[in-house]
Amino acid sequence: MANVKLVIAYDGSNLFGWQKTITGPSVEEELEKALQTILRHPLSLQAASRTDRGVHARGQVVNFFTESPLNLSKLVYSLNCILPNDIRVMSGEIAPDKFHPTLDVVAKEYHYYISRTQVELPFKRLYSWHCPFIKSVEAMREAAPLFVGKKDFSGFSNACKGGDEKDAVKNLMEIRIEESKEEIAIAIRADHFLYKMARNIAGTLAYIGMGKLNASDIEEVFLSKDRTRAGITAPAKGLFLTRVFYEPVLKS
Repeated sequence: MANVKLVIAYDGSNLFGWQKTITGPSVEEELEKALQTILRHPLSLQAASRTDRGVHARGQVVNFFTESPLNLSKLVYSLNCILPNDIRVMSGEIAPDKFHPTLDVVAKEYHYYISRTQVELPFKRLYSWHCPFIKSVEAMREAAPLFVGKKDFSGFSNACKGGDEKDAVKNLMEIRIEESKEEIAIAIRADHFLYKMARNIAGTLAYIGMGKLNASDIEEVFLSKDRTRAGITAPAKGLFLTRVFYEPVLKS
């Protein structure tokens, strides 16, 4: 039996996240249906990240097991012929038998995009948060290192409400902020992410750039574990799962 690893990309605009739901189409549902059509047997998928509705991916990693004879290049081609246009398989390989795309993750990297033009560019409206009110990207850069390290991120999760929660302690390895005339890109790399943690960090940094918060407010959120003291939850459409790491990660 082969353990097949796929790297997939998707436009989350019209999808209801990774996980199957009765609410609407999901990445898991569409990929599972396509695989079962080709391989002609039931299967289950595991993914590195259960991305939310509206979130995009460039480097989501999934796996499944099959006893069917495989030509991987043909499988990738066939999947891309029948999958919806907003989901694509970028590559496939045979993984070690014990490989698990969720349990073996050592880090994930998300990128968040903020459109900063005064008038929203139509072709960026589905893939970035239009926020022309940021005055100081330098203030965002100065505040970013305060997130780095092994910390309790309860105050930056929509699921945690104070108190000591062991699962809320994550190791955030790096934040990078790049800018152009049209856009600000925030790259966040951590061993694991709490629910909406990446979007809450992006929203908090944006508030700092607007002057609505300052660096000392970040320390207060960590100390109080109070979500209401942090910035807005940035819209899902600006978030991309960019890369999943399965080897020890050093700061780039």
